[in-house]
Amino acid sequence: MLPGIGGVEYLLIAALIIIFVGPKDLPVVLRGIGKWWGKIRNFATDFKSSINQIASETGVEDIKSSVEDSDSKKFTDEMRDSINKSIVDSENKNNKDE
Repeated sequence: MLPGIGGVEYLLIAALIIIFVGPKDLPVVLRGIGKWWGKIRNFATDFKSSINQIASETGVEDIKSSVEDSDSKKFTDEMRDSINKSIVDSENKNNKDE
């Protein structure tokens, strides 16, 4: 459910709702909260499916799979080699200028 909220907190929230709403109106309030919660869940599901559809249409899945398939050690080795080559090239250029 909600992070950081345990059983005691839920009991306190339930007690406060019963105190402020009253036992007679509690079913109506809970039904209203349930309807709103259902609308929010439907909106979230629709939003997620539209984002997934856009991602599949634009080819993001191909990029994601290629990134996931690449070896992270290989990437770091390539970056290190590229940086080292840049340093060596820079030093060689400085030595020629002197």
